[in-house]
Amino acid sequence: MTSKLDLILLPLLGYGRQDQQKLPGLHIANPPRRSARGRDRDRLILYLTQAGNALLSADQIDQLLTRLAQTFFKSPGSVTAAQRAVADALNQYLLERNLRNTSSGQQSIGILTQVVLRSDRLWLAQSGPSHVFAVTTEDAQHLYDLSLAGRGLGLSRTTRVRFSQFDLDINDGLILTPQPQGGWTAATLHNAKKQGPGHLRRYLLTQSTPHAEGVLIQVQKGTHKIHLLRPVKAQRPRQVSPELHRLSEEEPLVDETSRVSDVQALPEEEAVALSPEIVSLFSRVAEETSPVQPPLPPGKTAVQPAPPVDRIPASAQKTRRISIPRPNLGPLSTALAVIGRAFANTGKHFGAAAGTLLRQMLPDAGILALPASTMAFVAVAVPLLVVVVSLFVYFERGNETQHQIYLSQAVQAAQQAQALEDPQELRLAWGIAVSYLDQADSYRRTDESNALRTQAQEALDGLNYVERVDFQLALTDPLKEDAQISRMVAEESDLYMLNSTEGVVLRATSSTQGYVLDPTFQCGPGPFGGYIVGSIVDIAPIPRSTNNRATVLGIDANGNLLYCIPGEAPLALPMAPPDTNWGSPKGAAQDSGDLYILDPLTNAVWIYRGLNVTQQPRLFFGEQIPTMQDVIDLTINRNDLYLLHEDGQITTCIFSGLIESPTRCEDPAIFTDPRPGLEDGVKIQDARFSEIQFAPPPDPSIYLLDPEKSAIYHFSVRLTLQRQYQSSQPLPDGRATSFAINRGNRSVFLALGNQIFNANLP
Repeated sequence: MTSKLDLILLPLLGYGRQDQQKLPGLHIANPPRRSARGRDRDRLILYLTQAGNALLSADQIDQLLTRLAQTFFKSPGSVTAAQRAVADALNQYLLERNLRNTSSGQQSIGILTQVVLRSDRLWLAQSGPSHVFAVTTEDAQHLYDLSLAGRGLGLSRTTRVRFSQFDLDINDGLILTPQPQGGWTAATLHNAKKQGPGHLRRYLLTQSTPHAEGVLIQVQKGTHKIHLLRPVKAQRPRQVSPELHRLSEEEPLVDETSRVSDVQALPEEEAVALSPEIVSLFSRVAEETSPVQPPLPPGKTAVQPAPPVDRIPASAQKTRRISIPRPNLGPLSTALAVIGRAFANTGKHFGAAAGTLLRQMLPDAGILALPASTMAFVAVAVPLLVVVVSLFVYFERGNETQHQIYLSQAVQAAQQAQALEDPQELRLAWGIAVSYLDQADSYRRTDESNALRTQAQEALDGLNYVERVDFQLALTDPLKEDAQISRMVAEESDLYMLNSTEGVVLRATSSTQGYVLDPTFQCGPGPFGGYIVGSIVDIAPIPRSTNNRATVLGIDANGNLLYCIPGEAPLALPMAPPDTNWGSPKGAAQDSGDLYILDPLTNAVWIYRGLNVTQQPRLFFGEQIPTMQDVIDLTINRNDLYLLHEDGQITTCIFSGLIESPTRCEDPAIFTDPRPGLEDGVKIQDARFSEIQFAPPPDPSIYLLDPEKSAIYHFSVRLTLQRQYQSSQPLPDGRATSFAINRGNRSVFLALGNQIFNANLP
């Protein structure tokens, strides 16, 4: 044993990830100047991977791991107590994040491996299904135990950690990975280790798939430090000529100390010159071309390479240096080229021999006299076809394996959910099952995964008051590619859509095939009757009792009103400004013939009684005026005003014209959430609304749009949640931009950019 050791970290990345500069979730930390008692002797490695469908970004992971390292070094006591504190902190963070996302089923599971080096002893803490291989000269251990480490962090309030300790020696190795590759087993890794540290590294790389991730840690004599090398790109072994293979065993022609810059020093650690053993071990990882030998069985010895040739004098190095061309091909292209050449040569010789034999056997030898170009094409095409078919079978089997792995994890999560009773834990467990199914279905869909998804989705829908509706494309003809529908009004058989890109209102009418656009409808910016109207910023329906034939009205940001009439030119009319003049009107609502204008810039809502916009408006509020600079939408129910704020909160106000009982507001209003396990509050958990609408009797209701989930929430007029409508089939990616409720035929419309969908309500 030695009292001071160094750990050399080599991140391992699968094929096709050559542009990745570092391994996500890997963090190394030295003790800060002010650390808890006993922590100043520790060196910390954190390796965090994620599962689920609401993953943290790379920047979020870096910030989180930095805070977790601070937690470790501020925790006094034993090493395991500090590691427990780190796991508890991460579990609490992920659990709170998951609880905020329960209604949407968006979950994130943390799989954390902690490695602590102190002198010649190593402490290991695993939380979740992480895999660690400890490879020594004597044996190799596979450290993996779900019963102790649990399924991951963020699932429950109980933090599960599996602790291990090791005495280290020079050339010992550790492999950390969230998912071992097919050839990574304790037996094969031990056999590879017996053939030398370099062989273990090469074996790990050549057994990797495109999705491989891991960290190889090797122990070297040193000064109690950790060195992180740049990630190594796994490369397929390729055949080289005997001369080049012999040269690869020689002393390097290029000074290896020039590659020490690959080592990245840790924070607060001065640069360290690595020992020649470490440099020779890691410096040529990316350039190695010698084929990898499989691990030898116990009792066998590796064939020793030929003795190295004499070192070339420095004066002759320039002429002896060999430049190996590196074509810019992906791993698959390189593999195809190598295999194709081998099959081509074999096919060529086989074809020639077979042709000679058949010419001798058949009466007419001229039958097989094919042109040389045809023979060459057959010799190349047939082997390539075999290669393509073989690769297809290989990837299909790989997809099936990955599908089964994630499906089994989804089944385990579902089984756990069926044994739970707490609503919050049920949401988490079923949400995790759905996230694993998403990953399984990314490889293939099966009847088993579909059935489990239906079961999980129905359980989540029941907990979250979700009713599924069948959204279908509403328009017979698509809108322009750049159209963005920001507001909609549904009246009887008509649908009006505000395209915010151009500031115009579109009209579609119902037909047996769907809704058909009306090309003659005019409702947008321009000069009308001596007034110039700007881009329309909001629209509202018009009561049938009005004298003109207009069916919808629009306002611009300058205080102009536009009456839009099917089949005719619109009528423009400037609205009489208030005493304080207009700021920038951005919202309009109509109720019982009165027009309400939202002007956040002047912190006001103005009322035009009877749509008489030629008279100055009245301020809705009395002495109590809520702050409205962040209000994005409004709706009205007789004397009740609802103001939607950007953060999803709502202000409600009850109008009164009496001095004795002035208008009063509740700011913010309280949502009543009756869903099991959830609480009332100023916001609905997991929802951030972007639009609000009122639906009149016989069932007066408030509807709110959550654009992220493309969900329409249905509330009573007192803001008690009734249900939420979501699509039964996947919708296009992107945020929902508007919605409309047509109470006449009990249907709902949903806009996602330039696409409009509609569905019948239950």
